[in-house]
Amino acid sequence: MRQGTDLTGQRNGWAVALLTGAMLVAGTVGHFALTSGLSELALAGSSSEQVPPEYGTKVMPAGWRTDPTALAAGKAIYEGKANPEVNCVHCHGSDGKPTRMGKGAMDLSDLKEHAQDSDALWFGRLAEGKPGTKMPGYKTKLTEEQRWQVIAYMRSFSAKSKP
Repeated sequence: MRQGTDLTGQRNGWAVALLTGAMLVAGTVGHFALTSGLSELALAGSSSEQVPPEYGTKVMPAGWRTDPTALAAGKAIYEGKANPEVNCVHCHGSDGKPTRMGKGAMDLSDLKEHAQDSDALWFGRLAEGKPGTKMPGYKTKLTEEQRWQVIAYMRSFSAKSKP
């Protein structure tokens, strides 16, 4: 009986040690995120990004996903024609598929990769950049309207790839 108790105690001890270690790692990552301005990232085992609070209520203007004027303006931005400082084609490719230069960039043509991402999340990524990647933020280079236009255009890549 005593051996069983010791074994249970050892298992409980290991469980506590593992949990404590996990909490320390999560706490360290969380501390890093908070001190580096990345507090809204999903931490500790989740791959889903969180929308920064300042962008949480952002919604694409009604009809822009299919509006020819918004899509044309978005294409010009995406291709670097509207603003040479913003050129999405370099990394995301002209068809939304990452280029060699954009190795690791999001595949905009893959509906499964980002279908669950809200417009607010895309808006935040475009404004602030995507943490942990080469993706810079463009909030100082694009107006809010321009950000929505390019998001509408980028979303059109995955709409074209629907079965």
